[in-house]
Amino acid sequence: MKKQLKQTLEKIYKKYHHPKFLGLDPLICVRRFEDNENREVAGLLSAGLAYGRVEIIVRNIETLLSLMQRSPVDFIMDTDYQEKRKLFADFKHRFNDGQDIAALLESIKNIISEYGSLEKCFCQCMDKNENQFKDALTSFTNIIKDKGRAFCGDRQSFEYLIPSPDRGSACKRVVMYMRWMIREDDGIDLGVWKDISAANLIMPVDTHVAKIAQTLRFTERKTADWRMAAEITDALKEFDPCDPVRYDFSLCRAGMVDFRGKHGQTFSDYPYKPPVSCDTSHKLRRSEV
Repeated sequence: MKKQLKQTLEKIYKKYHHPKFLGLDPLICVRRFEDNENREVAGLLSAGLAYGRVEIIVRNIETLLSLMQRSPVDFIMDTDYQEKRKLFADFKHRFNDGQDIAALLESIKNIISEYGSLEKCFCQCMDKNENQFKDALTSFTNIIKDKGRAFCGDRQSFEYLIPSPDRGSACKRVVMYMRWMIREDDGIDLGVWKDISAANLIMPVDTHVAKIAQTLRFTERKTADWRMAAEITDALKEFDPCDPVRYDFSLCRAGMVDFRGKHGQTFSDYPYKPPVSCDTSHKLRRSEV
């Protein structure tokens, strides 16, 4: 049975874990940047907005990046909260608006100023929580939210932007961000963060992954919560204990292809176009100032 499941997973992985399926994924926006500083910042912003219909997600992320003149780190560090609010005044993505985005970016600005980078902040959270990933993730999201609340107050829409596992949520968008940052650069994920092992990662669970995981009997839970994500991750560790979420992108694409096929669409309707890179490496890194 295990051998059969392994063969099924590898078949799905070989078919779908390919950049040609990035055309409908927020990662396409993050991969425009060649330097790690901008990738980790653009990644957090993109993951926060990764809910709803993916075509709209990508469009709205691209709108924000364009307003930031294609260098998120420079923009974040060189503008204040009111300047950000004014620039994003007309922005809207379902539950979130320009005030939420301005607060998130100010939070990131303060984290970079205090810790040096988002990666260093998360590494400190891991150290303080004895390398317990869920607890570290709770601490990390709390830091982001606390610093953002200093600007926007207790806005429910801002809270939604960065989910936390402390109430049992699957936190799909945040653990997906962790996957992007921590897994090695394989043409899909980015490998930006070098000091956290991929073995710590939790499976990002959406409706597509949940459905396939239930079919493969990786979980019997009906609700896509943290416990379901942990159960699926534990099941996948049987096949790859060092990198259990390597199957996430391919499983999600398989589910999307199936869903869209039933609605008369294919991925050829949204062809992948290699992004025009935004090379900001010529700029002096802030750590070198």
